[in-house]
Amino acid sequence: MSAKKEQLSVTVFTPQHKIRGMLHLVQNSRLSDILNTESMTRDFLPITDASITDLRSDITVHASFISLNKRMIELVIEEREPSEES
Repeated sequence: MSAKKEQLSVTVFTPQHKIRGMLHLVQNSRLSDILNTESMTRDFLPITDASITDLRSDITVHASFISLNKRMIELVIEEREPSEES
């Protein structure tokens, strides 16, 4: 049995990369909950449809799935869907 998941469009910055993609959250959880949880089972965040840009060389690669270590995160920006902007 798997938990229901929600997807959140995000841009994540690490010391060396900018990552854009879909972050997968357990249904009814918040981004801040996931980032603030200290647990060995939640040290990595699942991101699909990832675009990873090296901040030094400006080279971008794409991956269908990555698992991002939360300890490397410096900044997370939640992207809004165009229909939600007012």
